[in-house]
Amino acid sequence: MKRERKSYIPVHRFEGSNWELVKERFVEYKEFRSARKLTTPELNFCRLVFFDKGSGVRIVDGIDYRVKSRQIHLLFPGQVNKWKLGADITGQQLIINQSLLETFPSMLQFVFTQYNRNPVLDIDPKTFKKSVTEALAIKKELASGNVSLELVNARCRLIALMITLSVQNENDEALSGDANPVCQRFHTLLEKHFTTQKTVSFYAKQLNITPNYLGIVCRRNFGLSALEYIQERVLLEAKRLLHSTRKSIKEIAFELGFPSLTYFSYFFKAKTILTPVEYRRMIERS
Repeated sequence: MKRERKSYIPVHRFEGSNWELVKERFVEYKEFRSARKLTTPELNFCRLVFFDKGSGVRIVDGIDYRVKSRQIHLLFPGQVNKWKLGADITGQQLIINQSLLETFPSMLQFVFTQYNRNPVLDIDPKTFKKSVTEALAIKKELASGNVSLELVNARCRLIALMITLSVQNENDEALSGDANPVCQRFHTLLEKHFTTQKTVSFYAKQLNITPNYLGIVCRRNFGLSALEYIQERVLLEAKRLLHSTRKSIKEIAFELGFPSLTYFSYFFKAKTILTPVEYRRMIERS
């Protein structure tokens, strides 16, 4: 049997008190012909599964989803997935590091994060074909002797854009995580005000609901409390600014509405176990 080849891009990972160069996947391509290849991804990864051919059922946290050809499935860490698939299945997967997703614009990120409660995406055949073509191009690039990380990132972003636009055209509510309009309105408000408003009471007042009810809606649809959801959005922007700009830590802290550099550093470390300086150093060495 031919041994499966994996393609890797080396990045750095912070472990304990030391910086180590490890053979850590940033983007990985795999083909599959059986359900045993469709495992739940490890922490900080998203698995994007393209079914060229498929039939059966995927059970996600107790909810059944029909599997069919030309369909995209999203797998996240912590999910409980069970597959009941037909024998004739083929497809490919992209396993993408969360660090890459965090560099995407927020509209693109939402489809590919756990906060979107739509793990199965039915997109139009033309977009599916284009997305698979880009995935195959990523496979070729990863197998080359001199991998261009910028090119791989650009192709991943293009796939995200095509899928997002297709989903948005099919159903404007798909990006909200639920048909519940409160989710969409809360998400829209948060995108507008998260740098200046970080309290649940502010958003509840804007939505004309109680903070308690907003918390219930968030837990039901996002698996997070309303405060956690707000904080995750702030953290995401902090990581993006640390990753993609040369602004000082102090400038980023004030841009995100923190009253002091100390408070920002405390918030960031509480969420990531790294200080902003350590996080930026990790990104720069990757």
